[in-house]
Amino acid sequence: MSSIIRQLRRMNGERTSGTHLLKQGAERLGCELSTLQAVLEVESKGAPFDEEGRLVLLPEKHIFFRELPKAKRTQAIAMGLASKRWKRANYKGLGPAGSDARWDRLSAMAAIDETAALKACSYGLAQIMGFNFQLCGFARVQDFVLHLAQSRDNQITSFVMFLESVGLGAALRKKDWRSIARIYNGPGQVDHYAALLEAAYNRIAGAHYDFAIREGATRTSRVSEKLLGMGSSGYRVKALQARLSELGYSCRADGDFGPATKRMVVAFQSDYGLSPDGIVGETTEAALEKAVPITQRQGEARQDLSLRDLRKTGSVTVQKADGLTRIGQLLLGTGVGVGALGEKAEGFFAHIGTGADQLASLRSKLSPLLKLMTDNQWLILLIVGLGVVYLARQIKQRRLEDAQNWRHLG
Repeated sequence: MSSIIRQLRRMNGERTSGTHLLKQGAERLGCELSTLQAVLEVESKGAPFDEEGRLVLLPEKHIFFRELPKAKRTQAIAMGLASKRWKRANYKGLGPAGSDARWDRLSAMAAIDETAALKACSYGLAQIMGFNFQLCGFARVQDFVLHLAQSRDNQITSFVMFLESVGLGAALRKKDWRSIARIYNGPGQVDHYAALLEAAYNRIAGAHYDFAIREGATRTSRVSEKLLGMGSSGYRVKALQARLSELGYSCRADGDFGPATKRMVVAFQSDYGLSPDGIVGETTEAALEKAVPITQRQGEARQDLSLRDLRKTGSVTVQKADGLTRIGQLLLGTGVGVGALGEKAEGFFAHIGTGADQLASLRSKLSPLLKLMTDNQWLILLIVGLGVVYLARQIKQRRLEDAQNWRHLG
């Protein structure tokens, strides 16, 4: 048995209340506490650990197949531990949360590939998949799972960080159950999980909010049924995707409103001066009907557009390029400072990489180049800084030209 699986099976997680951390998380995300409680209830019925104090987990065969190196997949399939796709039969024999059968399956998976096995399970209160370890601030999935196994508090802080990392704040604030289900549970059962989330919220919020507020939420949900957004599906979405493609916003007409469709909707809304929220309501629908293909708009160059305008509309490309500019300016400033110091700056790079055994042979081979760098470190910093600033400028200029000539597609 894998040493980490053995350790996890013996751990007894600390059952802290975690309520204060969940409240803090709700404040950070700007949503109701009841909304977060509803997500946790649907995912794990509020149980972070089983009766023996072990971390609640669920192995997923199709994820294990995806995470495994190709050379190991045939063996895993033959042993009944991996599957090319999701199906209900994947869970046969696992038993309820806390069953030894789940741990036995994880142990067998880890015997083939420990890292892939840990990535292929969902864990704890929030049932976060192991492959999301980096979104929760960890460099290794092993460290992430051990962190979750220690306490309920750890699970709640990871839950909130995950929600922030995947950009679910707006959906949580609006109680957009379909969007939450689409991101959190995947595209396979959006209607099922959205209904569970809404039912859980209505029951939990009912103990804390008066009828008028809940009636208002019901009216909002009825209105939202007319909108199209993340998690929507069906013929209306397919028609939307076909219209976007017709206009030049590349979009596959599969009837599933996922992240790719949202990007195209945001691009269209930005081009037509609408609020770029990625939601298709009456205003966006009307604009879609009147819009003309990008190819017909090429002559309508928007020469008055500036980078400032793109920043105001939230252009991610420009924001990232601005970040590159700041890095380049920092390097330029450092290079000027080092050049001014002259001989006092000797050995500026000398400490980089010292103590790293794996770089020893490489350092000896590159010693002439390293010496050149050491002797001219200020000049190198200036060159790199200028290069970064130039690259950022080119990115922003190309983005502006695309926007001015209607070539930007999100």
